[in-house]
Amino acid sequence: MNTTRDTLLDLIISLELAMFLEVQNRGGTSPCQERPESFRIMREITHGVLSDTFLQRYLHDLEQARRQGRNLMTEKYALMEGLIPRRNNDPLIAEIVQAESAWRREVAAQFPRVVQPEGHAGFCLYLGCELQTYSGAALQEYAACVQEALRGLRNLTRDRYELLMHKLGYASLAQCEAELATRSHRGIAGDHHA
Repeated sequence: MNTTRDTLLDLIISLELAMFLEVQNRGGTSPCQERPESFRIMREITHGVLSDTFLQRYLHDLEQARRQGRNLMTEKYALMEGLIPRRNNDPLIAEIVQAESAWRREVAAQFPRVVQPEGHAGFCLYLGCELQTYSGAALQEYAACVQEALRGLRNLTRDRYELLMHKLGYASLAQCEAELATRSHRGIAGDHHA
């Protein structure tokens, strides 16, 4: 267990969660805001596959935003809904989204019960808007993580889902997909005999 890395992740997620809970939704509190532990898990797997250098840069972004009175979560959701203009046109954003998009398509094709193929457009929108809230330094470090993964033939989306599966008590993504397939098959067979 890497204490420094765990501390970095904890600090990041605590700051993100505080910002997330402060987001003022037009319809009131969102159901997601009522499940902070789910938020923590999802953010832990999101960041857990990225380098310590990225984590340090991103933590700096979050701390600086806090000092400036900015809420990066509010900005991300406002960007997603088209309520504010694009904040950042750095070409690294498109490169990162393209790589992550290809990885997600690959994982969704292999594990369609776990990774919903129809969620792809929402994934790309979410990631692209989140990346717009990053500083240039954090974006460069994220892009470096992506390039390193590409060189090593790693799929960061798969790595994230593997982390999630372990947190949910599965041995692997493949085991979860197989169990979902078995349940689905039983449901179809059960309906067929009724």
